Amino acid sequence: MKQIIDKWGKSIGIYLFLLILFPFVMPDEYYRSVGIIIGLQAIVTIGLCLVMGLAGQISLGQASFWGIGAYTSAVLTTKYGLPPFVGLIAAAVVPGLFAFILGRAIAGLQGYYLAMATLAFGYIVQIGITEWESVTGGANGMISIPQMTFFGGSELSMYFLIWGVVTCVLLFSLNLLNSRVGRAFRAIHKSEIAATSMGIDVRKFKLNAFVVSGMFAGISGGLYAHYMGILDPQPFGLHESIKFLTMVVIGGMTSIWGALIGTILIGFISEGLVLLSEVVPGLQGDVDTIVFGAILVLFIMFMPEGLVPRIRAAFEKGQAKKAKAMADEAQRKQQVERKAAT
Repeated sequence: MKQIIDKWGKSIGIYLFLLILFPFVMPDEYYRSVGIIIGLQAIVTIGLCLVMGLAGQISLGQASFWGIGAYTSAVLTTKYGLPPFVGLIAAAVVPGLFAFILGRAIAGLQGYYLAMATLAFGYIVQIGITEWESVTGGANGMISIPQMTFFGGSELSMYFLIWGVVTCVLLFSLNLLNSRVGRAFRAIHKSEIAATSMGIDVRKFKLNAFVVSGMFAGISGGLYAHYMGILDPQPFGLHESIKFLTMVVIGGMTSIWGALIGTILIGFISEGLVLLSEVVPGLQGDVDTIVFGAILVLFIMFMPEGLVPRIRAAFEKGQAKKAKAMADEAQRKQQVERKAAT
């Protein structure tokens, strides 16, 4: 933890300041609900960043783990009367088990084959949710899911609960990134062959990243179910998985902060498109899919490293130039002083 504070102390301080400030600067319930949804998405994308940016895997089925977590908690609390807290624990464990089984099954796949396998898994999960009517309610979904009673269950309390979870996930991921495990992940991301030659169990680390990512998505799904109070299969399909992928790519696949910032940017763009569609005729429908697809293609073409790594590289370059200029100036002054002394 000390290493995180030393390295990211200022960034964490700014993050916490903006996090606390937002619901009071934007006291309207609508903007608070937008902040809550973005927080739920951030939990998923930070986990996806571990899979893509660190372990070097492509996942097009992240929304399926989100859906498994949501329906697990919803079923346990509505049909069996368990408290939401127990439902959230199950919402982390069950997607983690699914991720473990899937990860073991596709451990030997890479690149496009891995992407297609996760895509197929996503379709299987969505179809299963839709067709298992006796448990999930089918296409009609589920209603009367109990709300979280965190400090009264108000919109403001839910905002701080969900962003508290985001903060825990963020700190855990940053700590992981700066640990021996994180160094192994970075080695795997750069070259699996080189990592294997160094004695790193590539399959084990990839599987661990996949399981942790699935658990993060499941926790977010459970919180989503108890926040919304209703569920249907629609939000847990390919469209949402592509949206998560876009968030990670825009922010920077190799940056945990990038996943968070990309989620915030896409979240507000998405809400902006919703508001725009209400005032501009003809924008209803899948316009957000077109916009997100265009953004994804443009970033892959012109900024494949993402926003945060690009900004960090530009800042470090500027700092290096400044340091070089200061060193040159100091050297010039020393030369002048030597000449004056002689």
